[in-house]
Parts: sequence; C-alpha cells; structure tokens
Amino acid sequence: MRTAFATLCALLLWCGCVPLPLESPPESSNLGPRPSFGDLDPGGKTLSSLHFEVRAYGSDRAQAVSDLAERSYERIMRDTGLYSFMPRDLYPLVVYASHDEFMRKTGMPAWSAGAASGRSIYSFEGPHLSGVLSHEMTHLIFNEFMGRETPELRWINEGLAVYEEMQASLGVSLTPPPGTRPIPFVQMVSLAPIGEQRTTVNAWYAQVFSVVRFLIERGGHVGFGQFLTSLRDGRNADDAVRAGFPGLWTSLASAESAWLASGNP
Repeated sequence: MRTAFATLCALLLWCGCVPLPLESPPESSNLGPRPSFGDLDPGGKTLSSLHFEVRAYGSDRAQAVSDLAERSYERIMRDTGLYSFMPRDLYPLVVYASHDEFMRKTGMPAWSAGAASGRSIYSFEGPHLSGVLSHEMTHLIFNEFMGRETPELRWINEGLAVYEEMQASLGVSLTPPPGTRPIPFVQMVSLAPIGEQRTTVNAWYAQVFSVVRFLIERGGHVGFGQFLTSLRDGRNADDAVRAGFPGLWTSLASAESAWLASGNP
C-alpha cells in the first residue's frame, strides 16, 4: 500500500496542482479564460443537469458523469455551507475517451489528468475521474463565489480543492513528507509554492489540506461557510475567523494553536 505522502504526490501531480518539472508554468491546468479545447469525436453526447453541461461518449455515459458531478457538487456545498451560492450558468464538463485523446485535444502534459479553462473542466475516462472533477470543480466554485482574484486566499482555495478530492477518493488521509515541520501560518498564507523546492511544495499542499479539513470538521460546515462569506465581503482573516467560529477561535493565530495542539490531523 502506498504511504499517505506518496498518495498525496500522485494525486497532486495528476491534478496538475504541482507541476512535475519545477520550471513549468504555475497553475498549468488552470488556464483561465481562453478558447475551448477540442471537442469530442462523432458520437459525443450532451446532457444538461442542474449545474453542468456534460459532454461524453454515449448517452448512458453522459448521464453517469452528470450524476457523479452533481453528487460532487452537493458534497462541496455541504462541506462549505454555501447552500445559497448559485453559479451564474452551467459548468461545461468534457470527458474524453482516453488519456491520449485528452492530451491531443488539450495540449496538456502527460502527467496531467484534468484541466480547467474558464468555467469548463476537461478530463478523461478512468478511476481518477471522481477526484479530478471534485478538485477542479472546487476551484471553479471558490473563484466564482469570491468574485475576484484572491491570491491571498490561495491556501484556502488549494486546501479545499485537495480536501474535496480526498473526499471523492474515499476519504484518504494525507500527511506531509516525513521529517517536515509545520509551516507557521504567517508563512503558509503568503507562500505561493512556485519555484520552491519540491519538499516545500509538497509540505505546503499537505498542510493547507490539513488546516482546511480542521476548520471544516472542527469548526463546522456552517461556520466554515460564514468564514468564507466574511472573506468574500472583504474582512481580514482574524475577523473572518471570529465571525465563522465564535466561541472556538478569536483569530487565525488561535486557530493555528488549536490545529497544532490537535496533532495536525
């Protein structure tokens, strides 16, 4: 059985969050607004659901992917307490038949298993699909909910995406590389792991996953939703912690102390 750290590395590399070559462009699977990638070959079917417009090969497969995506969406809403959030339109979701077709039509590197372009998600058939959809979907929902660029909240965006990916992957629990020490929150929230050493990048992803899980599971889903809402409304992290988790923590530093005391779950 793979170690938790090895699992983390594999999943993050598949999602494209940690570029395999360190010199690769950051966020290479989150490409921002751009023309759509190549469409499916003849035989592709389109199915619209409450939140998604799915393109896949065959009506039955489109229905199955649509059901999977809607279950992931509902879980993300439940985990974040953002039931009042309404996306402005359906999220396009394209599932290619194979990794080869995915690479050929998106231009993504061989290690990538998913890409987000604008509001669309692209992946391909395989056992990774549930985790990749949950990860990329979380980014789209988070960005649309915030309504603006939030580089200062990258730690939450990435931590939540990995948390949802793990939820979709049967609740796998992850730990940082052996021998690494917790990153002080004042550094964690400002670190953009671009050009950093691989061990630093992996430790950062493992920690932001752990911290977000702690806030959700110890602070409560409703509280986490209020925390995000306060951040969206322009309040600083300390004020958002007080608004979201009254009676638990009075600042981000006090949440850090509680997280450290918990043994870094």
